[in-house]
Order: sequence, then structure tokens, then C-alpha cells
Amino acid sequence: MRIRLGLVGFGVIGEGVVALLEHHAEILRLRSGVELVLERIADIDTERIRRVTVDRAKLTRDYREILTDPAIDIVVELVGGITVARDVVRGALEQGKHVVTANKALLYHHKDELFALATARQRELRFEASVAGGIPIVKVLTESLAGDRVRAMYGIVNGTTNFILTRMIEEHWSFADALARAQALGFAEADPSLDVNGGDATHKLDILATVAFNARVDRERIFTLGIDDLSLTDVLFAKELGYVVKLLAVAKQADHHMMLRVGPTLIPERCSLASVKNEFNAVMLQSDFLGDSLHVGRGAGARPTATAVVSDLSELAISIAGKREFNPHRYAPFNEFATSSHLDAESRFYLRLGTIERPGILAEITTILGHHGISISAIIQKETPSDTPDQTIPIVILTRRAREGAIRDAAAKIDQLAVTRQQTVILPVEDLEL
Repeated sequence: MRIRLGLVGFGVIGEGVVALLEHHAEILRLRSGVELVLERIADIDTERIRRVTVDRAKLTRDYREILTDPAIDIVVELVGGITVARDVVRGALEQGKHVVTANKALLYHHKDELFALATARQRELRFEASVAGGIPIVKVLTESLAGDRVRAMYGIVNGTTNFILTRMIEEHWSFADALARAQALGFAEADPSLDVNGGDATHKLDILATVAFNARVDRERIFTLGIDDLSLTDVLFAKELGYVVKLLAVAKQADHHMMLRVGPTLIPERCSLASVKNEFNAVMLQSDFLGDSLHVGRGAGARPTATAVVSDLSELAISIAGKREFNPHRYAPFNEFATSSHLDAESRFYLRLGTIERPGILAEITTILGHHGISISAIIQKETPSDTPDQTIPIVILTRRAREGAIRDAAAKIDQLAVTRQQTVILPVEDLEL
């Protein structure tokens, strides 16, 4: 049986999909029992020389030719952005075609609408490639752990920031130097803002939490902090304390609530997640029966993303060939979990204060923390030269578990002290064991 495909978007990822379909055609046919045939390709630039060769008769500048072609069973959307891409996905579903996309921004902004449309039209919308590159994490959540309940998720889901942090941790580079190196190697875009400000990771966390908890996420309550203001000073202090800093996407669920946050986070250097370096991605899951599990792989680039796209295509082809009945509940968020504020969440915290040297400073600080119900686990205070009494010195504190709202209220009080010279840096600590 032949399953016919239409590809919209013939950029780097699109080239990777075409190459994989060509080079692994026989493997795909043997494993799925069907033949995947690339029928048409739409792209605004049909003249550009590409790294793969295709029959020019298959190329078109008008994606609507693919949407309205009755011979095409599955449309692959690799346009990017949220305007044309939305029209492509909506149009394909309305025409009764299945869709595979790698577009996390599209799903972040429009997944409720598109999931509802897919359900109404009884068509599949697959998106494995949208969240963690080549890691089949959506399949793990929806199939491998179908009989389990995920309670927490910790993800390194942005390869650019992980590369930058690896250089800061291992080579003591500044953020600016590490970013420049990432751009030179092609791991960061010319405009890396969506990566380094945490926006990309937030898009992916929103999708993953929807799938993992089977619930609708209130996007406005996802706390997001990037690494663009992260100081090498904090990376090195964390290392001295036995931790590494990662841009972590965290989702936790309990008592009909879920908390979602993205930001620089301290994790123990002995933890497996801490060893995930450079452009690699990883997702750690904590579920009721399996317990902790770690899923690691390349998170960006043509080959990892193309692998995830073609995996979705193969699964869809098997479903179509077997005439498997559509599951009307596939995209329905059943659980009415409220998205709670990060201020209500509890964890340990790393604090770095900037003060001048005066007698009784530590006593004053610990008193403020105590009034907010915050206990101290460790303190680092570097000795200052006696001839520079007004030099700003760092005081680093690791707290025991505390409510984040209390931490931020206490930090605001500390920042108002006469001896304070810098705003307190606050980073959460996740004491992961795996």
C-alpha cells in the first residue's frame, strides 16, 4: 500500500526529511508494511539549490495545491512561524488530511484550536519533532507510559542554551563569549533571543505539560526566566557547592494543580541530567509506577528533527493502512488541573547577595530569612581585604525547602538594607537523584 505525502516548507529540516525518506525507504517499507511516497513539495523558493535532489515537477510555490490534492494522505508542515503554518495545518485538516508538524510556536499559540479541529475531522495531528528534537518523548508519554501517571518533568529542551551553559561551566567563559561561540558553530541563530530568554523552552514545556498531565495549561502562569542575565559568578559558586546550572523546564502536578516554570536551575552535579552537555536535550520523568526515567538525545538540527518527523509519518502510515479507528479522546484535555503560581511552589533556593562588610550583617540577613520561615543549609562568604571596607562582596546562601513567595519577599527586604549594593540573585534548586 502507498501512503502519499505533501511537504510544505523545504528548508533545512525539509531537506532532512526528504533525504531520510529517500535513503531509508526500504527500511521504512519493511518496518511499516507500506510505502511512503513524497508526492508534492511546496516552498516559496523553488529555485534554490539544495543538498537533496528532487523531481522539479513535484515542486510548487502554492501550498494550497497540496492541501486540495485528493491523492495526498498526509501533509507535513515545516514552514515555521504561526501565520502561514496555521493556515497550512487548518487547511489540511479541513480537507480531511492527517498532519505532521515540528512547529512548537504554532502549537503553543493554537494547539487548542487545532486539536479540536483534528478531533472534529477525525484526523491525526502529530508533533513529536516539536519538543525535543530526536527524543521520542511524546511517544513515551502517550504510549510507553500510557498506564502510568507522570507527576513531574524536568527538561533540558533547548540545545543553544545548553551549549552556552556547558562552556560557562567547563571553560569558565562569560555568557557573551559562549553565545558568540555557539553562533560561530551554528548552534545559535543570529538573533538568539527566543532561545536565551527562555521563550523556546516555554513553548515546549507548554506542549509537554499538556500531553503529560492531559490538561489545559494557562500559558500566562508559566514563569519564564532566560540565561541572558546569568552571571558566570553564579555558575562558579554553584559548582563550588556541588551543583551545575541548567536552563530547566519544570512541570509538577499534585492535588489538582500543576506548576510550570522555565529558568536557570541548580541541580546536583552527580545527577545524570547534569551530565547532558552541549547541544543535547534530555527529559527526566517521575511517574507513579516506573519512578524516575531519563530520555536523552540530540535536540536540534536537520537529522534529529527529521528523524522525529519521519517517525510520526511511519506511525501514521501504519494506522492508515490498518484502517485503525480514530480515537476521539486523543487530543482532549480531561483533567481539570489549575495552573498554579510559581510563588506557591516549594523547593530549595540559591541566593547571592551583594553587600559591603559591616559587623552584624549576617545576623541581620538570617533574622529576615527567619521571619519568613526560611532556614539556611549552607553559606559562602569570601574574605575581603581590610583596606577596602566598602567593596561589594558576595554572600551566597543555600536555603532549605521554602515557598518561593516567601523567598522573594525576604530578598526584597534584604535588598532594602543600607549595606546592600546589588539586587539579590534567586535561583531554584532541584535535588534530583537519578
